[in-house]
Amino acid sequence: MKQDKNLLYNNRILNCLLNEKIYTTLEIASKVGLSEKTVRTRLNEINGWMEQNGFGKIQKRQGAGIWLECSEEERQNLEKYLDGNGSLPCEFSMNDSKKQLIGTLLKLKPGEITTLQYIADSLYLSSPTVGKLLREVSCWFEERGLKIVSMRRKGFCLEGSEYSFRIAIRDYMMDMMPGAWDALLETFAPRIDTSRIWRIIVEAENAWRIELADNSFKMVWLMTCLSLARNGSVNMGLSPADMEDIQNHNEYSFAESIYQRIEKVYQIGISEEDVMILAILLLTAKKIKSFTGLQNREYTKKYDRDLEKFVKMVIDMIGTVLAVDLSDDEILQESLLLHMRSAIFRMKYSTAAGNNISKYVKEEYKQTFLATWSTSNLFEEYYDIQVTEDELAGIALYIQAAIIRQKKGFPLTALLLSDKGLASSQLAVEMVKYNIPEISDIQVAGSHDFSLAMYRDRDIIINMSDMEVDDERVVCVGGRLNEQAVKLVRQKAKHIFSYREKPEFHFSSLCHQLFEVDLFFIHPKITDKDELITMMVKKMEEKGDVTPNYLSSVFDRERATTTCIGRGVAIPHGNMAEINEPRIAVAILDTPIPWYEDMVDVVFLLAVKMTSNFEVKRTKQFYKDFLRLTDDDETLAAMKTKNSAFELYQYFIK
Repeated sequence: MKQDKNLLYNNRILNCLLNEKIYTTLEIASKVGLSEKTVRTRLNEINGWMEQNGFGKIQKRQGAGIWLECSEEERQNLEKYLDGNGSLPCEFSMNDSKKQLIGTLLKLKPGEITTLQYIADSLYLSSPTVGKLLREVSCWFEERGLKIVSMRRKGFCLEGSEYSFRIAIRDYMMDMMPGAWDALLETFAPRIDTSRIWRIIVEAENAWRIELADNSFKMVWLMTCLSLARNGSVNMGLSPADMEDIQNHNEYSFAESIYQRIEKVYQIGISEEDVMILAILLLTAKKIKSFTGLQNREYTKKYDRDLEKFVKMVIDMIGTVLAVDLSDDEILQESLLLHMRSAIFRMKYSTAAGNNISKYVKEEYKQTFLATWSTSNLFEEYYDIQVTEDELAGIALYIQAAIIRQKKGFPLTALLLSDKGLASSQLAVEMVKYNIPEISDIQVAGSHDFSLAMYRDRDIIINMSDMEVDDERVVCVGGRLNEQAVKLVRQKAKHIFSYREKPEFHFSSLCHQLFEVDLFFIHPKITDKDELITMMVKKMEEKGDVTPNYLSSVFDRERATTTCIGRGVAIPHGNMAEINEPRIAVAILDTPIPWYEDMVDVVFLLAVKMTSNFEVKRTKQFYKDFLRLTDDDETLAAMKTKNSAFELYQYFIK
């Protein structure tokens, strides 16, 4: 009943505004039968929904009133929507309010002061609600180099560089509010002939005989419009070497050609900074076609040779940890080569926020994700960049695809019992292989001639038929292999693994020198992540294993991306240049502590080096053993039962 009332009130408010009159809040409240406070809240919610769906917007002006501002086409579309559906969404989530608040703040100039009350009035929210929302959205801004700063007795402002503002606007429009693209483009680039800019970019594409993917085109369109609409400096603090590196790429020349056309049409001058920022964004875009070469041939050869060597090192490192040979997979090498080119620029210039795939990858492909984590130091050593969790997750997916292609290295086999045709059965087989790579081989059999005796060697029997089969290996999934069915098969696979005989865990003798008893911390009385990291690093520093600068490099790494790898385990680490003697400290916590969005009770502080062949070999072996330790419930639980540093040390090196 409450939902029906909400629908009714939202419709009444909107139909009131569709009368093309200007109302006060009190007048609307009287017409729809609500309090003024409730009407203000609902107006804000409805306005957010309208802008997101391209139906115009609600305008409010002090002393004038409230009215609906939309084109005739938007009005007709809105009326059709109401006629066809009968109602607006009955409730709007807090996320909608957050989105509106972010958009409102991005309309401010860098350092422009506003007040809590002004924002509350413009969003039709109470001041306490806006204060709460400001705290909740602060992380979003900080991830993009912007900070909400309170100014006593004045209000607050959004501080940060012009470059950070433009990146935040890009992320807001393209990722958060794609449905309101046209309205937002007009908001953030007022008085700009955006259609003319669109045609200029198309002309540049045709001249260069290239084709940008849709998202990449929109990104270029937005950034060029912003460069005309905003006058602030976009200085990124690039070194001369970085600028020369960027200028050697075709993306720079393409960006330059776009702005040359704009200069000619508008008779204005475009700064070198604007060209540079567009070139960097083109370099970091994930889905751009035809930008495969570099302008300078010698530069091209050297760049490609170096990157190819690096990709092979990454594949070799991960393959060693997973105990699988991926060196002959040409598809993997070519895919990673193309992926790494843009990924390295993304991380180097911090131009892209995460795509939020890491949680999925950590849950579904824990071993592959952890093995990919082992390459973090390679990125730091060869490119002086801190690889993010989402970039590692992206690489892990390429590796997982290669493992699936290889069809070996996993010990489980299965039988698919099906009365479906060949095509349906084959589809089911591929779905199982893709979703559960632990199953390396699947045979298919029909129920009409099925006999258990013929399939004693199969680990799992996936029964899609109507036939009843009495065997502990059977998983009945019905006639269609959907997501729930895949989950049942995965649970069976885990169950089989848990009962198989496993060798007793210990770290290889190659890794023993990495551990020392006084670097094991059992149930320390600490409830804060930063305090724990500081304690562990300071102990290493006292022993002379790391320099006084190592702690700040660990925190730099933490700010770049979370080091939680799932299962309540985190592996913070810092700059290899600040390590005197490779060591690993371990903390087992009595109660889990917050680690960004996760909870952690096991921490391995890594201070490992890869500056010699021996160190590379030892580091690979550590990650290989560490994967076995943290991927198995029993070994992980056994580690947590140790009551002293000496017991844990013995458990690792026995």
